[in-house]
Amino acid sequence: MMLLPHVTPEMLLADFWLARAPDPDAPLLDAAALAALSARTVEVCGVPPVLDLPDEMPAAEVRAALPKIPADARHAVDGSPLTGDYWAVLHDRMALETLPASVPVRFGVTLREAPVRALPTLRPALREPGDLAFDRLQETTVDAGWPLAVLHTSADGRWAFAVTPHYRGWLETRHVAFASREEARAFAAAEPFLLAVAPWADAALADGDRAGLILQMGSRLPLRGTDGRLWRMAIPAADGQGRLVAADGWAVSAVAGWREGFLPPTLRSVFGQAFAALGEPYAWGGRRLARRGRDCSRFVRDVWACVGVDLPRNSGQQAHMGRTAVRFEPDEPHDARLRKLAVAPPGALLFLPGHVMLYLGIADGIPYAIHDLWNYAHPEGHVTTAAQVVVSALPPEPSALRHTLLERLTHIQVLGGSSG
Repeated sequence: MMLLPHVTPEMLLADFWLARAPDPDAPLLDAAALAALSARTVEVCGVPPVLDLPDEMPAAEVRAALPKIPADARHAVDGSPLTGDYWAVLHDRMALETLPASVPVRFGVTLREAPVRALPTLRPALREPGDLAFDRLQETTVDAGWPLAVLHTSADGRWAFAVTPHYRGWLETRHVAFASREEARAFAAAEPFLLAVAPWADAALADGDRAGLILQMGSRLPLRGTDGRLWRMAIPAADGQGRLVAADGWAVSAVAGWREGFLPPTLRSVFGQAFAALGEPYAWGGRRLARRGRDCSRFVRDVWACVGVDLPRNSGQQAHMGRTAVRFEPDEPHDARLRKLAVAPPGALLFLPGHVMLYLGIADGIPYAIHDLWNYAHPEGHVTTAAQVVVSALPPEPSALRHTLLERLTHIQVLGGSSG
């Protein structure tokens, strides 16, 4: 694990920060607040709940929902430019001319963790040659057991354009088991359920073609029972016609990767989940080439998902969740910024352009956060590549470039009821 400036080894433990919090076991949210946040997420994302979609949608509405080619997707992994001919091939693959006037909506469940793409291809598209860690076509990932609605398939049948929870994009059809709306809802929202609380929780199964399954923190699967030693869960699988069936999966109940139901919505739970991922490699959109992982906003989303909070996927959308506790002016001096941070409660979300952090609190007059970070900007002007979940100071020293985390803060959002 990385030790950045002002960070000491004991600061890498959740207990260090929980001991400084006024009441880490007090509920941050009640049932009404959780429901209000979920409704706000739908409003902020602009994507209707998957299982509330109609049975049919107008073709024009489906076309309008398709992701556009990112303006900064300019280069292949070998540095060569992606030309109009390349994009034309992808356009033809989408086969949009085959959309009927009224598009049938097909519901289903995802079979495993899978990338969601802006276009129907796994080939990366980079902003600059050599910028391999940031594939501009990588939108996010879905996990096993998530509901989705397929609106269209590619000409070769390999790709599906789908609505997933709070997101739209293309994923390979091999990751989908089709089901009725009711079947998908029964699986995705089953009670009781097992929750993945490890950064990556694994389960054993034997459904004919898989020996195991890995779920990302915050995802859930139906709980079928326990014998006191093993959890028995339902694993999504597909029959010969691609329809959803449930296979048996098992996990050792004494292992901390799973639990029944959500964690209590307390600061202790939130910090515990955040520190469980400390040191995990950074992965833009959930994938860095073949590496699975999280970026800054997925880290925040998965941590809060474990206490039942349904947040948007992207930091720009998360910035509109909860209540605004503090706003910063662009040229605000350091001492004023530090005073404002002092009134923010631990667990608040700190925002700067394109980035989100989970606020830990102040130690020896210095504010700290835990976050999934690519580059750390030092006040002296140089940059350290972190590329992992880190605890970092918001450096109190001013920089000539005004590029440190503290200097770039725009506002603070609070999800819970505490005002600090």
